[in-house]
Amino acid sequence: MRRLASDHPAAIAIIVAATVYALSLMALLREPGAALIEPLFLFCVLGIVTPGLAYALTRKPRLVSRPLIAPPTRLGGVLTYLLMFSLLVLGWIFSAVQSAWPEASTRSVVVAALKLLTMVVLPGWLFLRGFPQRPRLGPARLWFVFVAMGSALFVFQAVFGRGLSGLRELDPALPVLLWALPSCWVWQVIEAGLCEEVMFRRILQQRIADATRSQVAAVLWASLLFGLAHAPGLYLRGAHLTEGVTDPTPIWALAYSVAMIAPAGIAFGVLWARTRSLWLVVVLHGSVDLLPQLAPFIRT
Repeated sequence: MRRLASDHPAAIAIIVAATVYALSLMALLREPGAALIEPLFLFCVLGIVTPGLAYALTRKPRLVSRPLIAPPTRLGGVLTYLLMFSLLVLGWIFSAVQSAWPEASTRSVVVAALKLLTMVVLPGWLFLRGFPQRPRLGPARLWFVFVAMGSALFVFQAVFGRGLSGLRELDPALPVLLWALPSCWVWQVIEAGLCEEVMFRRILQQRIADATRSQVAAVLWASLLFGLAHAPGLYLRGAHLTEGVTDPTPIWALAYSVAMIAPAGIAFGVLWARTRSLWLVVVLHGSVDLLPQLAPFIRT
């Protein structure tokens, strides 16, 4: 407690994140038939249990190399880029793509290409040159963390997620599953894992950590921004329909992104802070998304 009290960036981040989360819950409760059970359950699992597991699995990391520290002024450029990306790419360009390519398979390829360009190639060229990061754990330990975290998150998805029910409804034949499983996994590793982890963990979270000198503050701020970045898709591109909301509002999209999506970034944030292993968070992210995205992938 004394150490946390002296970490002013962490204390500020905790207060702001808790306030924003509480306001988001209040906003969601205004929706018809809303209840606190699901968001609080998700927060307990994704915001407390899995980050705790990630921390326990990476205790006493063996430092392989001393990471280079980027100048704090670079954080302003990253935040500006993230704002422009959220408003222009997620808000306007992706909506235009949805209208221009109504056929799902073609649209998904175009969206993936745009994400790679705007979330990996362009920000990597702007913000990662000259600041390499090497893992803080050895390969064997990283594989152990991957298997343990992947198993825990897979069980969570299988028990509480919608992936298995979607597969049961689709009832794909065995030959379909044999090609769909590896294909969907590769797709999720690239389209979700690589794009989101490079943008939000390798660039955004690391720049916040370098600027604040606080890993706690970096994890919380990056997770909050990770959730908020999903708000344009919830409001503009029909993602709200999968959540049973037919008439979304901007307030609902912001509240849902904070209460239901932001906690998912905490465990990945802890893993990045403790390991500095990009391949770990990328492949783990893609693997976690495999089960819930498998049925939609087969349909597409």
